[in-house]
Amino acid sequence: MAENPDENKVTLSYSLKVLDLQQAAFSQELLSVLKKESDTFLLADELARQQSTSIDEEKLDAEATLPAQTWLIWAETSSNNDSEDDPAVAYPVGIGSISEGEVGIAVLKDYQNQGLGRLTIQAMVDWSEKVGYERLWLDVDVTNAAARHLYDELGFAIQPGGEQTVVLPTGRTATLERRELVLR
Repeated sequence: MAENPDENKVTLSYSLKVLDLQQAAFSQELLSVLKKESDTFLLADELARQQSTSIDEEKLDAEATLPAQTWLIWAETSSNNDSEDDPAVAYPVGIGSISEGEVGIAVLKDYQNQGLGRLTIQAMVDWSEKVGYERLWLDVDVTNAAARHLYDELGFAIQPGGEQTVVLPTGRTATLERRELVLR
């Protein structure tokens, strides 16, 4: 009897889940891997440190009244044979957050270029509109062509004069551009 190749095919589906205490351990493991794959979090930390002396407190207070949210991007495997020997497995492959209007997203390298960034950011924009944000913003490394292209397509406009150079403790120098999406 010939084996049907589709019979054992494994497919992936993706979903967003709001980060809660039950997922805290998963998020810590994910962040650990993401930090090894990229210096995105190091850039964000260093930029925040550099900007801490030039924060517009009035603007920050207004934005702080809005809720913050973090989501995990989950991948779930499923197979066509639905046997007990091959159960579905779910695991986090990325994270997205909004706090005080700032958008952050990171996806594991093996799951990039599959549309997860677009789906996640669009879901975050939709949520932000519902809870009352008027604008969202982010900083992106000017060498990250894929992210910049996505942000262009989603309407995040480059803010003139918003470029900043960040020198990381590793010695790497990055130029970040500020982008903004007006929601209302």
